[in-house]
Amino acid sequence: MSKRTPYEVRKSILRILKEKPLSLTQIQTKLSTNYDSVKKNCSELAEYEQVEVTKHDKHSKNGKPYYIVKLTKKGLDSLERLKK
Repeated sequence: MSKRTPYEVRKSILRILKEKPLSLTQIQTKLSTNYDSVKKNCSELAEYEQVEVTKHDKHSKNGKPYYIVKLTKKGLDSLERLKK
C-alpha cells in the first residue's frame, strides 16, 4: 500500500467531516492513519479556516482532554469544488 500525500489525507478529512463533527481519534480510526498525522493535518486545515478544532477539557469516559473537529462553511465550499 502506498503512502498517502498530506493533500490526500486532508481531502479525506474534509469528506468524513461532511457527515458530522468527529474527534481526532475517530478521524484517525476512519482514515487508518496515525494520530499525529491527523492532528497536524487538522491544524493546517484550521489555519485555512476549512475546519474548526475545539478542545474539550475532560472526556466523560476517561477524563482526558480531547478535540472535536467540525467542517466550516469554507471547508464545505472547498469540498464542493473538489468534486468538480
